Amino acid sequence: MSHDKDILYEGLGAMARPLACPWDDYYCRMAQTDWLAGKHLGKASKTYFIRKAPFGGSYAILGGVTEFIRQVNTFRFNEITREVMESLDYRRDFIDFLFKERQKLHVNVYALPEGSLFFAGEPAIVIEGSLMDVRLAEGMLLECVNYPSLAMSKWNRVVQSTDVGSVMEFARRRAQDPYRTTLYSYLSGATVSSNDEMRQWFNIPTVGTMGHEYIQSFGDEFKAFDTWLTHNPKRPVLLVDTIDTLNSGVPNAIKAFKKHRRAIGDALMGIRLDSGDLSYLAMESYKKMEMAALPTVRIFMTNDLDEYSIQAIRSQIELNAARFGYHYNELLRQLVWACGTKPGTCWDQPSIGGVAKLTSTMRGVLECPVIKLARDNPIKTSIPGSNRSATLTDEHGILQGILIYSKKEDPSEVRAFVHPEDGTKKTTISSDWKVTPRHAGPWPYEQTLQDVREHVKSQLAMLDWTQRRLDKPHRVKVGLSPKLFELRSRMIKNGTLID
Repeated sequence: MSHDKDILYEGLGAMARPLACPWDDYYCRMAQTDWLAGKHLGKASKTYFIRKAPFGGSYAILGGVTEFIRQVNTFRFNEITREVMESLDYRRDFIDFLFKERQKLHVNVYALPEGSLFFAGEPAIVIEGSLMDVRLAEGMLLECVNYPSLAMSKWNRVVQSTDVGSVMEFARRRAQDPYRTTLYSYLSGATVSSNDEMRQWFNIPTVGTMGHEYIQSFGDEFKAFDTWLTHNPKRPVLLVDTIDTLNSGVPNAIKAFKKHRRAIGDALMGIRLDSGDLSYLAMESYKKMEMAALPTVRIFMTNDLDEYSIQAIRSQIELNAARFGYHYNELLRQLVWACGTKPGTCWDQPSIGGVAKLTSTMRGVLECPVIKLARDNPIKTSIPGSNRSATLTDEHGILQGILIYSKKEDPSEVRAFVHPEDGTKKTTISSDWKVTPRHAGPWPYEQTLQDVREHVKSQLAMLDWTQRRLDKPHRVKVGLSPKLFELRSRMIKNGTLID
């Protein structure tokens, strides 16, 4: 089936596998019990949020929400679902109810757009519908959103660390989820991928050059380079560390580039460094290329790179570049960072810990706020009610805070926001600040890959540099409206689960 490979929603539909029971068993066991108790159709809401930003950062980037919307829209209780549920000893009359009277999930989703920054405690996604439906939808939600948000957050940290350089994604051979890793790395800012499989679903630029085994198979480095450029003059990137980077690889690359200069034409020439002291080798290689009148040759950096190693390499180059008679940024513009294992596996934090909690349910004929108290671990005490959030930006467009408020409130009329745990930490909302609701408007089904990439950039532009840095970033203030703070405080004090 043909589809527009630039539209995220359509590409996800083409990539999707059929789903029979897209939830963990306990969601459906609770839904069956709701049905037996006659409370399954009562209105309810659930909220997705994180308790802590990943990787020691100040924010996360929301990924997978389009995937979740698509699953909600397209999932149907089918014969495979029936077969699986019967094998798990669900009641036949409950299964019949799902097939004859429900057929699909009936929920409304209020979410931040794909690629939005979100912060600890903020309601990134809110699901409203019947109690039974929101229980089942949570099973889809967490699977769709947690890993993509983790991957987007990690890959964007890598992109941010390069400054003027570009990032390539080479993670397929080690990533736990190679297709989503490629997709969400690209949405977060990586420029190209090595994952050819993705081209059947998305227009993601894909590249590839040579591995060490190619050169080894010739037994002669120059012959390997010469043969490559003879047959691939428009892919002139040569791997130079198979023998000795500076004394063999780079000289042989220069010799091969000059021999095939006419055939190469305006194609991007490059060398790849895959081992050793990368900052030193990059500077020395750059100097040799300049001396050979090949100053535009790009230097592709590989070998277990992540945001920390990239930052360290850049710092070393900055400190020493002047000794070679060129500016720091001139060399950086020649660098391309090809990253795989560490960002591809989210090496330093393999889970984002995103959760969805029940936030409202029916008591009699009224829909009432619900809280999880968690007195043994107060950080897990939730924010009650079906809520929304808004950005608070100053006259320069810089983010001053995130306001969380009840859906029944008008955020433009809220005059202050309060730390969820400490009523003495109250910030007045300046009349000069712009209050922008984050869950407003129809869902962007026509959002392209480029739309998401641009949205990520615009979101990051709201942050002060101190909030974007890798090490000990300043935290964005996230607070509750005074009414919501009073509700939460009262429920905690009274020990009531439903208000």
